[in-house]
Amino acid sequence: SKTDIIKLYNGDKVTGEIKSLFGGILEVSTDSMGTLKIEWPDVASIQSQFHFELRLSNGDRLFGSFEDNVRAGQIALVDLYGEREVESLQVVEMRPIEDSFLERLDLYFATTFSYTRASDLGQVALNTEISYENENSRNTFTGRSDIVDSENERSQSSRFDINRATWRTDRGDAYRALFANYEDNDELGLQRRVGFGAGVGRYFIDTHRSRLTGTTGLQVISERFSGQDTNEDIELFLSSAYSLWQFSSPEVKIDLGFSLYPSLTDGGRVRTDSNLRIRWEIISDLYWDITAWATSDNQAENDNNIDYAITTGVGWTY
Repeated sequence: SKTDIIKLYNGDKVTGEIKSLFGGILEVSTDSMGTLKIEWPDVASIQSQFHFELRLSNGDRLFGSFEDNVRAGQIALVDLYGEREVESLQVVEMRPIEDSFLERLDLYFATTFSYTRASDLGQVALNTEISYENENSRNTFTGRSDIVDSENERSQSSRFDINRATWRTDRGDAYRALFANYEDNDELGLQRRVGFGAGVGRYFIDTHRSRLTGTTGLQVISERFSGQDTNEDIELFLSSAYSLWQFSSPEVKIDLGFSLYPSLTDGGRVRTDSNLRIRWEIISDLYWDITAWATSDNQAENDNNIDYAITTGVGWTY
């Protein structure tokens, strides 16, 4: 039923169905205006007879319905134990208890293509990110592939990562991390590299505007360079990721990540991987995408020990 009531500080009142709160945007489905996206700091109060899951900036998870009997800027959460007053800006995420699998799934895909006839040079870049989060885990798949094709040669680099973070009661505490990755890079002479690892991490910043995480652990890799035998290595894994959202028009999202891999079995070897993605919304769910990445290996078998790329293109999100 579209009976939830949202009151704004400017005096407006919206009646509809609260779909979710994420990244500082409250999505409300209405009968006559479709789905509205309301900036969370503009919301004075909400009222609903249905049950929701709330996640606070300190990592706590709360469950209950909403009563409208508090001052503006607060939420009156009602559960089996009574009523609890929560400051609105402490709420980072909100979703109905009946939330479906598809509503928890986020998918982003971006691509770019260019071709120059005079030099017979073509370039294709593909970037994707798929994530799913429930009460106790966050699962992410990211991938990129860059192909440069000329009359004389073809160069390709790819990287794919699968990450799973799990926590017990709330993700404000330390979480357990499992991860796997695949990489190839013609510029570095890398035919393939497969890695598996585990570690622990923490959310250092987790608000309705930004998120900062850090993870440390160990991983085992198996790799092969051109003209070389397969090599196995054990590495220390140090990684951090920062995300920033701006959902006012135009909608902007920035993702920045950096990983450091000091080898524990190959003395003096250090690898790095970094990435940056900036996307602006052109129209609903369609974005202008800028992606940059860099990877380095101080003991790469090829003459080059660093490779990087910057691409622009169009992205789509679900």
